[in-house]
Amino acid sequence: MKAIDSSSKTVGQAKSIADAGYGAVGVYLRPDRCSRAMITELHNAQLQVWSTYEKGYPTTSGYFSQTQGARDGGAAATFAKQVLNQPAGSQIYATVDFDPDHNDPNGPTITGPISQYMRAFKAAVEPAGYLASVYGSGRTCRILIANGLAKSGWLCQSTSFGDRNIFTPNAAIIQLPRINNSWDGDDVPNPVAAGLW
Repeated sequence: MKAIDSSSKTVGQAKSIADAGYGAVGVYLRPDRCSRAMITELHNAQLQVWSTYEKGYPTTSGYFSQTQGARDGGAAATFAKQVLNQPAGSQIYATVDFDPDHNDPNGPTITGPISQYMRAFKAAVEPAGYLASVYGSGRTCRILIANGLAKSGWLCQSTSFGDRNIFTPNAAIIQLPRINNSWDGDDVPNPVAAGLW
């Protein structure tokens, strides 16, 4: 499925997105980037949606901790449920927007603080009825899914990041190059695994 993810509100653009052949839009769970009216308009244009949470800078290892995961997961679940009325059983993608190692003895790793973050994020979204998934490198997605900390993986567009080719066949969503200042392209090879709603 051809799709986009948008870092800004798409109000007034849903029909043109659908007319351009897109079938789904990735949205950010925060009030400056998404609203209930926006979701209604996307659905009325027969577009499906997936949800991600990113606020702050999850671009270095220093961002990730159990405390941050609980904070982000709580904020994501609250916005999804109370503002968007996102259906229970759907997914929320946490963001790991860099290329961490998983066996670096000198710093935080995927199996260290990033896993602690995801465990807390998962624990925060599940009581609201949501499943935790992850956006990141192939290595990040592969390890977190294998360890039961993410339902699905949204593969980031950076082709140099670890395990990209290894994880691509299992990715629920694959991010493609940027379309404009607000939109990245995406391929959704498995809409069911992606948790579209």
